[in-house]
Amino acid sequence: MEKPTRQMVPAIAILFISLVAAAAPPTPRGQQVHLFEATVRVADDGVEDPDEYNYRLLAAVLGSVEAARSVTYETYPGTFSAFLTNNQARRLSKIPGVLSVRRRDDPVPTDGQ
Repeated sequence: MEKPTRQMVPAIAILFISLVAAAAPPTPRGQQVHLFEATVRVADDGVEDPDEYNYRLLAAVLGSVEAARSVTYETYPGTFSAFLTNNQARRLSKIPGVLSVRRRDDPVPTDGQ
């Protein structure tokens, strides 16, 4: 009869491999998401909706207006806040019409309330 420890070795190995495979790799530096606020130039003509203008500026970095809407936290004429990586915020700051981009304190989770 085999010793109990010899019988456990395959089970422990499978468990260990499963845990290693399930563990998510750490988020690379520059890829962590934070809340950023962008101050933008307001169009003088007043033709375009300010929110749509903000989404369009953000879409230049994210690739689509839908993606811009999904990360937007707040939007007002002349400013908006969005959840971005540091790299996305840096790219946004170089878009014509964007005056400044600064990191805000991340909001406190409210558990859906």
